[in-house]
Amino acid sequence: MAIDRLTEAHRCGRLYAALAALERLGGGAHHSLGRPGTRRQVSTEPRKHLTVHLWQAGRYLAAAAGRGEGPAAAVVFRQLPDLLPLRRELPGEIRDPAERARFQEGVQEQEAAIGKALAEL
Repeated sequence: MAIDRLTEAHRCGRLYAALAALERLGGGAHHSLGRPGTRRQVSTEPRKHLTVHLWQAGRYLAAAAGRGEGPAAAVVFRQLPDLLPLRRELPGEIRDPAERARFQEGVQEQEAAIGKALAEL
């Protein structure tokens, strides 16, 4: 991975992918981060849309365990610390289209990493 791609937007994209996977494992197909248009909203205002999901990560993990998805959810949950922003909090806004593209790249990379990790279960 090139150093210039490790921006806060890229990290937010990876975090979004992990939280969406964790929420889906805990709640099924109809999870809020999977709604149409949500990814675009998160890519422009990560703090507004991801903070509540970070607070709920433990709840998603517990719900996934109750649905028989505990091992998969644990794999995703353990990825979260490495995906947190380098700053004290998530960026409030991402206005630059190039940075929003890096967010999307981060989502795709993390989805691939999650798929690989879950395939190894």
